[in-house]
Amino acid sequence: MAETLNLLDQALDIGHEELQYLVAGEVDEASDAAERRGFLTTKALETKESVSLDQILDKLNKLKNLQGQLTSEAKKLHASLKSDIGRVKKENVRFKGYGSVVRGASLMPNRYINKVG
Repeated sequence: MAETLNLLDQALDIGHEELQYLVAGEVDEASDAAERRGFLTTKALETKESVSLDQILDKLNKLKNLQGQLTSEAKKLHASLKSDIGRVKKENVRFKGYGSVVRGASLMPNRYINKVG
């Protein structure tokens, strides 16, 4: 098999791994896989082999479809993280409210009273 097609097949395999990482929420591993996939795709397109353009086009269409799946999964993960951050901010405000109630009023309502004597 020509090296160009082999590299594109490897890029497809790595793309499927990347999709699994995104579904699992493992962002760092997905990022590493995306870099490797990009490198392999670039390398495949830079090779000067004479390969059937129909075969290359087929592989590139598969990569394009996979990229669409990756993008939609990344958007889902982004929305999930955004909602989690919003929820944490709301809980933080709520806890601050509880904290002010628990601390209660100051024991020294008049700040001009000498605390020492």
